Amino acid sequence: MNLSFTAKIRLIIVLLFIISLIEGLIILSMLNGASADVLNGNITQLKMDIQNTIYITVFFQFVLAMILIFYLPVFLHRAFAEIHQILKEISQGRYSIDIDLDSFQNRVDNEFYRVIVSIKAMLESVLTFDTLKKDKIIEHHNRIISILNLSHDGFIILDINGNIVYMNDNISDTFGAIAEGQNIFEQNYPPDVENNIKKYCKTVLKSKTKQQYVQFFVPTLKRHVGQNSAIVRDAAGNAKGAVIAITNLEKKKSEKAKESE
Repeated sequence: MNLSFTAKIRLIIVLLFIISLIEGLIILSMLNGASADVLNGNITQLKMDIQNTIYITVFFQFVLAMILIFYLPVFLHRAFAEIHQILKEISQGRYSIDIDLDSFQNRVDNEFYRVIVSIKAMLESVLTFDTLKKDKIIEHHNRIISILNLSHDGFIILDINGNIVYMNDNISDTFGAIAEGQNIFEQNYPPDVENNIKKYCKTVLKSKTKQQYVQFFVPTLKRHVGQNSAIVRDAAGNAKGAVIAITNLEKKKSEKAKESE
């Protein structure tokens, strides 16, 4: 019969109790049956019998105690090794872990098997929530991108280190030297971008505050455009990046007419 971990511990404790009980009963029996010997002053044999009884019972108790002391840590280590490996995977963000419950049921004690079953149920709930969260984030991301691309203004989204996280089509169409994925601090741009957009982005990210609206002339457009900014902050209020808006990029009717021709 395959006993569970709890049943094995209980069995050892019960055996320790039974041995102690037997020891006590044997000693009481010896004392009750040795009344005549005690009266005759012959207690040497009684003493030896009691000592032998104590030695034997203490030996068995010692063996059981050693089994309990050494078996318990080994068993717990084996049982928790399985659970620890699963939790390690979860701590690294891996929620799609394939837990074979049939395999665990044959190798793990019932008490720990129930813990693994609970972990599997938790993982299924977390994975479902994680999938829904990712879907919702992608949905909102696509909405924002659509809004930015439908706008007549240009937008550049930067992280706090100056990396261009996103820019809409108006920026790429007007300022071809700027590309998504670049670090705006590490690139050399044409004078209109270098002396205006890049300089403005540096000021915004360095100060970690929005800057006033400023204008500069773009030779290719033959007119002035404006720059405005906003700081992106996390839940704790720490600056994580910036959004730079370039206004007045909308093509004039005359420009559209020339393109259509």
